[in-house]
Amino acid sequence: MGTVSVKDITRAAGARNPSAVHYHFGNVEALIKEVFAQRYRAIEQERALRLAKVDEAHPERRLVALMAAAIAPFMEACLDEDGRLYVRFCLQFSSDPRFNLLEVVTEFGMPSLISLRAQVVECVPDIPETVLNARLRQAFSISLVQAADFARQLEAGLQIAADVAVSEASATLVGYISAKVG
Repeated sequence: MGTVSVKDITRAAGARNPSAVHYHFGNVEALIKEVFAQRYRAIEQERALRLAKVDEAHPERRLVALMAAAIAPFMEACLDEDGRLYVRFCLQFSSDPRFNLLEVVTEFGMPSLISLRAQVVECVPDIPETVLNARLRQAFSISLVQAADFARQLEAGLQIAADVAVSEASATLVGYISAKVG
């Protein structure tokens, strides 16, 4: 992501005007943010629908269901080639020092993550807020790594069902988020 020039982007997009990126987006960073947000909006909508269906079960089972609802849209995106490319892009984007993922997500208005956070807080009342906030930020990055790994497995020809990948990923996230402090 960091080694692609504006000239490369303009050429790949088939634009004749070498200033097209700057004209439409202002700079490369704004273009990268928009690429992230464009597909993420659909993932956000799907996540919101799934979170709305999570019932008020026992907190531990509810936490698993919440994590599954949160990560399933990313995992299912891996079922097609464009989705696998997008998941890899998100992984790179999330670790690029030019961007603060939390700020970008907030800028584009991703209400399902706000809802998810509120519901997770209810499930793990013994975890201090500062610790939980850090774990939730990191869980987002962990989920991107899990989705990218699922994409690699699919491309290697392994026949892993998305629901199995979601189940394993959500169990891992629950273990991380709910681990005892200290």
